[in-house]
Amino acid sequence: MKFLILDIETIPRDDLPNSLDDEVAKKVQQRVERTGDDPEDAESLIRSVSPFFGRVLCIGMRLYDEMSGEHKDRVICEEDEKATLLKFAEIINHSNSRGLKFIHYNGLGFDIPFLIIRSAHHGIKIENRKFRNLRRFTYDNHIDLMMFLSGWSTYNAVSLDIVCQSFGIPSPKEGEVKGDSVATAYNDGEIDLVNEYVMRDVEATFQLYDKLKMYL
Repeated sequence: MKFLILDIETIPRDDLPNSLDDEVAKKVQQRVERTGDDPEDAESLIRSVSPFFGRVLCIGMRLYDEMSGEHKDRVICEEDEKATLLKFAEIINHSNSRGLKFIHYNGLGFDIPFLIIRSAHHGIKIENRKFRNLRRFTYDNHIDLMMFLSGWSTYNAVSLDIVCQSFGIPSPKEGEVKGDSVATAYNDGEIDLVNEYVMRDVEATFQLYDKLKMYL
């Protein structure tokens, strides 16, 4: 069996229509009142985690052949989102990818829908039906490790960082860039650090899968 372990990093869109500014402002105000976050940080987060207010920056991937134990890593980070998603679609739509299973952490709740919706925004076809099949309570196409560990309940879910600490896996949050600083690192031109961060998430997800695979 071959698997594709993946993780994405997202940032706020810089082409957001002015008509959506008021909606973002409402969400920012609600979060600031609820959490006390800095308004600028709250806006960056809200815009980054929504495919309507944010965009894909990079995609980290590991192609893993369970039979041979070999794997190949790759980060897709092109000059703009459309080019990144086109390159991803080229890989995911290839006949060699049709038999893959996809492994991620909260991928069904975030990464996969985000990729599909942003691809739809650009009119990019995702022809791989296994990738588009987001049916829950099954591991036929997608193995969402967060859903497995939480019993398919987001109420019981915890972060990848917490899970890694629990299972003795090096945390992906130990580097210079963390999830909430991706946009800042990108704006500062530190794209190499962002790429390194996304692959730390992929590595942690891979190690977690290795510990859990006999129970799936």
